[in-house]
Amino acid sequence: MDTAVFAFLNTGALLGWTLVLMLLISQPSFIHSLLPSIIQELTLPFFDTNVLSDGRMPIINLLLFLEVICFIEVGRIAIGQLKGNLVLGVILHIIRMSCLLIVLPAGLSSLADNGDHTKLICTTILYSWSITEVGRYPMYLFPSSSMARHVRLILPIFTFPVGAFAEAVGAYKYLLQLLSSPSQTSYLYYWVKVGLLGLVVSVNTLLGPTMAYPALLRKGLPVLMGKQKEGRSNRKKKD
Repeated sequence: MDTAVFAFLNTGALLGWTLVLMLLISQPSFIHSLLPSIIQELTLPFFDTNVLSDGRMPIINLLLFLEVICFIEVGRIAIGQLKGNLVLGVILHIIRMSCLLIVLPAGLSSLADNGDHTKLICTTILYSWSITEVGRYPMYLFPSSSMARHVRLILPIFTFPVGAFAEAVGAYKYLLQLLSSPSQTSYLYYWVKVGLLGLVVSVNTLLGPTMAYPALLRKGLPVLMGKQKEGRSNRKKKD
């Protein structure tokens, strides 16, 4: 029963992140103009703040749903059902939620065009997330597939530094705006946002390059260089 439930969640997550990736690809005007009118009508509302009564873009709600699935995975790591680094997983998704709730909403809006590259930064963040996750979930759905595992290990070598850099820049720009203008919200909420954005900047610029990325390289480079299979055969010979 549990296996079926988690397979369902993994399938839903893969489909959801694929949809996010397709929405991003469809947004540039030169691509959007080539799409059938029905596709244009279906994709544009995802970035429109006027669609939902709370003023939130539908793509943000979709991302929140996908993050809930990710937090379920972190919980499974905590209880030993999945292998993984629990501390890294918690920090990673706190960073994602901070960007998702604070940085991305204004930058992803179809109306955002303020000339300061905010939309480009936010789009880059989402590209890095969606490409990483589209490459990650097939490994859970097809655990015996070596190709799925190799894609899972290789992709973050390229997507992680781009995404971490974009997250840090986006958080830093928003943090400067917060600190340079009087708070429009409650005192507590203001400083919670400042603290979360400061966490994103510090972790992504200090711990990311020195701890997280080297760990990804240790796992992914042998696969990328074609050395992992050789290493396994050598171990078998020694045994």
